[in-house]
Amino acid sequence: MRSFLAICLCVPFLLLAACDAPDTKSQITFSHILSEQSEWHTGAAKWKELVEEAFPGEFAIRLVTRASLSNNNQRTELEMVQAGTLTASWESSILLTYSDPRWTVWSMPWLFDSYETAESLCTSELGQEMLDSLEPFGLVGLAYGFNGFRHVTNNRRPVSTLDEIKNLKIRVPSLQMFISLYRLWGADPSQMNFGDLIVALREGTMDGQENPLHVIRSSGVYELQKHITLWHYAFDPIIFCMNKTKWDQFNPAQQDGLRQAAQEAAAVQRRTVVENEAEHRVFLEAQGVQITEPSPEAILQFRQASQPIYEEYKALIGADLLTRFTTAANWTTPPHP
Repeated sequence: MRSFLAICLCVPFLLLAACDAPDTKSQITFSHILSEQSEWHTGAAKWKELVEEAFPGEFAIRLVTRASLSNNNQRTELEMVQAGTLTASWESSILLTYSDPRWTVWSMPWLFDSYETAESLCTSELGQEMLDSLEPFGLVGLAYGFNGFRHVTNNRRPVSTLDEIKNLKIRVPSLQMFISLYRLWGADPSQMNFGDLIVALREGTMDGQENPLHVIRSSGVYELQKHITLWHYAFDPIIFCMNKTKWDQFNPAQQDGLRQAAQEAAAVQRRTVVENEAEHRVFLEAQGVQITEPSPEAILQFRQASQPIYEEYKALIGADLLTRFTTAANWTTPPHP
């Protein structure tokens, strides 16, 4: 009788202890600025899938879209990852220039001639050096995805020559190099958070903007722009970033697994961007967007006009790093007539 009574008295305390027991899963919140329909999300979702397969029950991964926990602001999102408020994110190389201006090198005009060339550099020793350089800023870089080649859109006229881009009010990312570049071309560039772009286009305070095709589509920019200039003038990768303090809490086996999953997911994401380019173009044209492709002669004129950027930003990037990138990308100085 005493044994039965003891059990009855103990059961409530055992149940209470079980309810109060902490969740042993490691919590990971992964954020990005785009929607669930974006190719950024394809990579994030693949990473979650791979991690949960490799470590059943060890991680609780939450995917956050449209940077909703950082007020739809990419810079705030990055700062939250650095602070540990968010665990991980896809961050454009452009955003990483806030921490280290040398990351400007990825966006230099017409540096890369193809996705194959860009991927080769991303997966090279030089690419890994760039990832390693993030650790002093509270970040661990695990892999490269593609944001992709950037194209300019506007709501006023087709743009295929230097004369046609003059005086257009173009929203550019928060990287001073783009301001310098568009001013060289005679345009009127302005910087603003991507989250504010749609409002600016709708209200007409901006004539246009520039982004990869998948962003133009998934963000709905195409609904507010009549013209796209398809010219692959700049490239930027997205980097799988994780808070370093959180990373250091994982054991070596977990770190190896998380890194391998990130690299596999990033490879899927890169392939998805490349494979979908043609379909994005078909979709955008079907929506009535006019696509203009400048002639090789016109591109050469743009490249020649852009050449001073390489000299202007050599000191910021570092002459040695810029040379290593231009060599790896087989970049050549455009000839002058």
